[in-house]
Amino acid sequence: MDLKELGKTGIMVPEIGLGTWKYRGGVEPLEAGIGQGAWLIDTAEMYRTEDVVGRAIASRRKEVFLATKVSGSHLRRDQVLRAADASLRLLDTDYIDLYQIHWPNRGVPIAETMGAMESLVDQGLVKYVGVSNFNLGELQEAQNAMSRNPIVSNQVLYSL
Repeated sequence: MDLKELGKTGIMVPEIGLGTWKYRGGVEPLEAGIGQGAWLIDTAEMYRTEDVVGRAIASRRKEVFLATKVSGSHLRRDQVLRAADASLRLLDTDYIDLYQIHWPNRGVPIAETMGAMESLVDQGLVKYVGVSNFNLGELQEAQNAMSRNPIVSNQVLYSL
């Protein structure tokens, strides 16, 4: 599997990851994918697959790059922190490699959301912050709200 740098982090990840949207299989297909070099796993709280992903990566956590997302309806500071805690518990891990905002939400100040994301990085619960489905203006606004950490990715609406 070819690797690509994640943003400007120096971290190399597979060009193709295992997405779990609408995934209803067990751990075996995920384990097989990891074994074949697809060790970037993408999930989200709204997919309701974090528990099966957690079981699939339990014995290989250090070999996997784990990306998950907070729902666009949970972007208040306290909601982001609670969602991250729930994801960590379901994934049975003590850190998330890439924590992303799933969808922008104009009803919540982006500075509040990004402040919560930076707090998770500061606590060591999240390594990198990303967004998903943001347009250029939303991405710039989110980055401007960050004081210590770059946004390393924008996962666009695309699926094989």
